[in-house]
Amino acid sequence: MTDASHAVSEVSESRPNLPYLSRVSAQRKAELVCLRLGPAIAGGVIAYRHLDSEWQGLLVFVCMFLAVTLLRRPRYPLHLIPLASAMLYLLAPPLGALTAVLISISDGSPSNVTLGHMVAPVLGAWVVTGMGAWVLHRFRTDSRVRVAVIGSHQFARGLQAELKAVGIRGYEVIGCIDPKHSCNRSVVAGVRCLGSLVLLRNTVLDNSIDLVVLGPLGPNEGAPELSDAPSRLEVFERAADACLDLPVSLIESGQLYETVFGHVPLGTTTSAWFQYMLHPEYKRAWPASKRLFDLIFAVLIGLIALPLVAISALAIKLSDRGSIFYRQTRVGEGGREFELLKLRTLTEDADTDPRPMDELVTPVGKILQALHINELPQVWQVLKGDMSMVGPRPELPEIVASYEKNFTYYDRRRLLKPGITGWATVRCGYSGTPLGEAWKLCHDLYYLKRRSLFFDLLIMIETASAIFLPEPINRPDERFIVAYRAGSGQQPAEAT
Repeated sequence: MTDASHAVSEVSESRPNLPYLSRVSAQRKAELVCLRLGPAIAGGVIAYRHLDSEWQGLLVFVCMFLAVTLLRRPRYPLHLIPLASAMLYLLAPPLGALTAVLISISDGSPSNVTLGHMVAPVLGAWVVTGMGAWVLHRFRTDSRVRVAVIGSHQFARGLQAELKAVGIRGYEVIGCIDPKHSCNRSVVAGVRCLGSLVLLRNTVLDNSIDLVVLGPLGPNEGAPELSDAPSRLEVFERAADACLDLPVSLIESGQLYETVFGHVPLGTTTSAWFQYMLHPEYKRAWPASKRLFDLIFAVLIGLIALPLVAISALAIKLSDRGSIFYRQTRVGEGGREFELLKLRTLTEDADTDPRPMDELVTPVGKILQALHINELPQVWQVLKGDMSMVGPRPELPEIVASYEKNFTYYDRRRLLKPGITGWATVRCGYSGTPLGEAWKLCHDLYYLKRRSLFFDLLIMIETASAIFLPEPINRPDERFIVAYRAGSGQQPAEAT
C-alpha cells in the first residue's frame, strides 16, 4: 500500500458513521426547500392545473423562486427582524406572479394569462410558506448546530447566554476547547471543557461538533485569562491540519456575532475590524440614491403625519398653554451640531425642575411618547439634510464628548448621518445608561458596515413592530459590549 493510500485509509477510519452534511449545511438546505423551493413549486403546480399549460406552470415556478431569492438576501440578519422578513416572504409570490404575467403578455402567448389567473397560485404559495416556516422552526429546534468555542469558559458562557437571551434556537454551545494545550475536562462557569487544541480532531469527532468558534485569545482581545494562548495563526494552522476533511466549519467570534446577533462585540474587537473601510470599494460618502430615498419617504411620511402633528400641537397648546415644540442641540454627521425638533412632552420648565424625568412628562406627553408621535417633526430635519430616515440616533454634545472619552470607537458614529430610526433603535430601544449606549454603538457600527437602501427599507418596516410591539431588551454580558479606552480609569459601572 502506498503512503497516499495509507493516509486515505486512516482518514476514512477516523470518520466512523459521520454524516456528509453538517447541521449548518442541513439548516441552509432546509430553508431552501421549505421557504423557497416549496412555495415556488406550489405556485407552479397550481398555475399548471388552472391554465393547463406546462409552460405557464414552469414560468410561474421560476419567477416565484427568483423573486424570493432576490428578496431574501443572506447579507442581512432577517432572522432578527421578523416583521420585515415575513413581509418579504409574502411579497415574493405576487411579485413572481406579476412577472410571469408580464412575460406571458410580452412574448405574445395565446393563453391570455391575466392577474386573475394568478390568485390561486399566490394563495397556494402563501399557504406552503406558512407551513414551511413552521417546519423550519421545528427542524432548527430539534437539530441545533453543535458549537464548540476555542477560548475561555467565560466567553463560551457569554455566547451561550446571548443565544438564549435573543431567542436563537438553531445553535447550542456544547463546551469550550482549551487553546493552551491543557485541559482537565472540568466544568467552569457552567461550561464543560471538551479537550485541548492539540486533540482538536478527536474533540470534533467525539462530540459531533458542527461549528468551531474562535474566541478572543489574549488580553488585547478582551481575554486576559488567556495571556499565554497561541496566536490566531497557530490556531488556524492546527484547525486546517486537523479538520479540512471533516464536515465542520470554523468562524471567528466577531463574524459569528455579526451573522447571528447583528452587532459588533466591541468588548472583544480590535481596530483590525475597521480595515474594510480602507478597501478601495468602500463608499465613504452617501450616494445620491440615499438622499433621494430620504426625500421620497420624508415627503410621504410628512403628508401622512401632518394631521397627527396638527392635532397633537393643538392638544399640547390646550393642555398648559405652553410652547408646542421642543428644540435641542444634537451632534450630527462629521461632528456638526444641529437643532433637533420634537413635539414637547415635558413641562415647560423641565430644564430647571429638579424632579425625576418621569414626573415631568405631561398627560398629553405620555400619549405622544407611547405612540412616538413626538418624533414626527424630525421629518423636517430629513428634508433639510440634517438627518436621514435611517441612521444612529443623534445625541447631546456633552453626552457625545463623555462617551467618546470612555468608549473606544464611539467617534466612528460621526461617519453616519443620524436618523429618525435605525438598526440600534430597532434592536436596542431606548437606552438611558452608558452601558445601553455602548450596546447601541455595537449595532450602529454593524449598520455602518452593511448599510444599503434595501437594509434601510427593512429597518423602516421593522420600526413599526418596535413601536407597537416592544420587546424586553436582553443585553449580553457587558464584557462583550464595552471596549474602554486604555488608561481611562473607568469601569463599566462607573462610566458616565
